Amino acid sequence: MRLTNNQIFSRSMQDMSQTQKRLNSAHSQVTSQEKFRTSGDAPAEIAKSSYLNDEIKKNSQYQTNGLMLKGTLGLEESTLNNLHTAMERGRVLSVRALNGTVDKQDRNAISLEIGQIQKEVFSLVNSKNANGDFVFSGTTSHLQAYVKDDQTGQYSYRGNEEDNDIQIASNVYVSGGDNGKRVFESAPARLTTSTSNLSGNIIAAQTEVVDQGEYDNFHRNNFDHSNPANNTFKLNVTAPLIPGNSDNFEILDSTNNVLQSGSFTSEKSIRFNGVNITAQGTSPGSVDISLTPPKNVNILNTLESLKTALTDTSLSNTDFRERMADAQVGIENAKYSVMSTMSMIGGRSNTIERVTESNESFKVINQEAMAILTEADIAAAMTDLTKEQNILEMSYKSFNKINNLSLFNSIA
Repeated sequence: MRLTNNQIFSRSMQDMSQTQKRLNSAHSQVTSQEKFRTSGDAPAEIAKSSYLNDEIKKNSQYQTNGLMLKGTLGLEESTLNNLHTAMERGRVLSVRALNGTVDKQDRNAISLEIGQIQKEVFSLVNSKNANGDFVFSGTTSHLQAYVKDDQTGQYSYRGNEEDNDIQIASNVYVSGGDNGKRVFESAPARLTTSTSNLSGNIIAAQTEVVDQGEYDNFHRNNFDHSNPANNTFKLNVTAPLIPGNSDNFEILDSTNNVLQSGSFTSEKSIRFNGVNITAQGTSPGSVDISLTPPKNVNILNTLESLKTALTDTSLSNTDFRERMADAQVGIENAKYSVMSTMSMIGGRSNTIERVTESNESFKVINQEAMAILTEADIAAAMTDLTKEQNILEMSYKSFNKINNLSLFNSIA
């Protein structure tokens, strides 16, 4: 078979062109350290690497969210810790006010310190984060959490009851804070009693809770939320069966069942389920004793009531003790709510740490998988580059030799 010069030339040029392409490919792998230049080189591998790249970016964002969330929770925890300290000081002062050696001037001084504590608490519950958002306002973080009504002197919550949930992993969301409704508005006020409907010869009556635990148990077991009439008990004072003896009393429930009875002496207290009932007068007569409904009170209003009671000279000793007891129970319940929230923050922080470690592991695994798919083996690429360079050089030399093969070159 005869080969023309054109065929020899074309075949040689084609081989050198293919070798040059392979050389360029090897050179590209060495310089870019990537296996493929375009998605057309390996569509399946490129698609997998794109997915892995998205996962790596997501993990990076989750890690950033976790770090920011830890900072936010750290601020909240520090704020709550300061609140707990301030509230404990208020409780100590309320106990001190009951000391028999404390006079009117001392009470005024205690009231002034309570006022300073109240200002500190007001500032803390309205704390802002680094972005200028109110920490305890829920998702309405642009609104100040608590405001004071100058006419009533009462403090009210203006935020909402929702929390900002931050995603820190594929299916893991962690609350970015706690709204003030749950933290400060859920503290129960002290359970008490009230008197009403004095009749007959009973001209005055008063109640005082002297054993809060006993009364709380009685209240919890007997308070009827659906029928308020069942929450009223009646103290009946009746004449003695034998003239000359002391009057008698009966305490009846709403269906006139006798719960307690005994001898009655005007202004002498009757102990009933942790409550001292004192009535003034003689038989016949009666007075209603009602269980006050449970309610919640925020710490700012508790401190306001405490401050007012300390300067109210019209309060009797019994009423003053009741006001101090109201403050102590209110503060204790508010402290408990704060401590419970701090415990939840600790739990969230632990979750963030565990998830962050898991995210970092996933990130490393995805990066290794992506490297296997897309990154070039430099040693192999250098070997290919050297090999293709040698092949190309040999092709040039061979072309020159073949190009000079002709019968005319053999004629001397």
